[in-house]
Amino acid sequence: MHSSGNALHVKASKMSKIGMKMPPLVRYKFPIIGHTYSYMFDSAEFFKQCRKEYGDIFSLYVWGQVMTFVGKEHIHEVLSRDDAFDSVELFSRKILIEIGDIRYNAFATKKYITNKLELYSERMQESILSGIQRFIGECEEPTVLNNLYFLLTKLIAVPTANIFIGEEEAKSNEVITTFARFTFDNLIYIAIPPIFDLIYPGLQDYVNKLTIRLGLYNPATKNLNVLVKLIKKQIDKRLQEKQEYGDLWKRPNDMLQDIIEEKGFDLNYINYSELAEKMALFILISMINAPRACANALIDLASRTEYMQELYEEQLEVVKEADKNGILPLGAFNKMKKLDSFVKESLRLTGDVVAFPHITMKNYTFSNGFQVPRNHIVDLYYDDIYLDESLQGQNPNSFNPFRHFNKNSPAAKVSKDFLAFGGSKHACPGRFLAVNEIKFFMHNVILKYNVRTKSGKIEEKWKLGPLSFPSLRGVIFEKRKSSQ
Repeated sequence: MHSSGNALHVKASKMSKIGMKMPPLVRYKFPIIGHTYSYMFDSAEFFKQCRKEYGDIFSLYVWGQVMTFVGKEHIHEVLSRDDAFDSVELFSRKILIEIGDIRYNAFATKKYITNKLELYSERMQESILSGIQRFIGECEEPTVLNNLYFLLTKLIAVPTANIFIGEEEAKSNEVITTFARFTFDNLIYIAIPPIFDLIYPGLQDYVNKLTIRLGLYNPATKNLNVLVKLIKKQIDKRLQEKQEYGDLWKRPNDMLQDIIEEKGFDLNYINYSELAEKMALFILISMINAPRACANALIDLASRTEYMQELYEEQLEVVKEADKNGILPLGAFNKMKKLDSFVKESLRLTGDVVAFPHITMKNYTFSNGFQVPRNHIVDLYYDDIYLDESLQGQNPNSFNPFRHFNKNSPAAKVSKDFLAFGGSKHACPGRFLAVNEIKFFMHNVILKYNVRTKSGKIEEKWKLGPLSFPSLRGVIFEKRKSSQ
């Protein structure tokens, strides 16, 4: 890490002159590029070295601007101070739709989904079972499935569609394809390296949004148009049936119905495009992580078949509580203790070195005295928590499936050593359904198949800068024999 004589240090000096004690800026060698190369191509080792030399809070010059990175001692300060740090603004710049009111999304998720967990649990399970049959199949003979991430995006689209726009639409191939493609299009958009930011900070987001506003290119348009059509069809049908059957009308239980029954929603003047964007945001937030988590957990198991038998025996006990259709009571999920630990370990080792960036809404002074100005990006150094022995126990770099077993530390629980669902009062309100979704999927995969990697080795995730994604390599599925 070498010294630099460019204008960045001048900027830092100016900050100091106006009374700001900025976090240390890691030295770098190349102007303009700064730390971008190390950030993109050697992030794990680079951040480890920065942490060792500069402490818990330090700044880097990445993609044309100074960003501050916060480690384990101050991460929860960022998460808890919603008067100073905002994660929504940066997220809204990266996606293909208007963000709307994210506070409404959190409120609606809690009210319409989390508070109805028992109602939706059965439908989620039915949808997962249907999706497994639909996208994985019987696998009487060993069957290789590649790119599980995309396949499971389609599978998870089934329960998502069921809960958001109704059981009828969840059976449609068009709906499932639309949900999956919309999610992937946004993920690709989010993942585009901001090369234009090397010219001027924020230019990449401006160019991206400009192409959308001018109608030059928006891969989400087709999916949103389909969503408008589906929502209009459903609402027209529901209004017609309600008028026809009166008190005998069977009210659909889904988020769409909850939203159109809200106080102030005018059924005579429905803006279907606006409603579709509102639903699309729910879909995106629900699906942006669940398929990745399912794919990672499945590949983690296929890579470590020595744990299959122990997990299989637990699922044999749990499934005794299922009805004739394989649907479990809500309480049975709490009995998947080993599987819950496995899922949590998989989430812990998702592989994101840094994630969940925030932007400051005002000048802020950290508890250690370092200061950052308004409109400054602050990102969270996840590895500083996940690979810390004092927080995670022995060998934190190693996958230990039962690390969390019998420790009163379930996968849906928010804690200072586990950030999969955020933290503080803004922790993901849909995490309980999401974890049960992952566990029920894994529960059924374990009961139905033997799985192993095609390579016979532990499959590593592929990296895009400090972010990680499930391996694209093949996993072999083979139906269990009846005697197993």
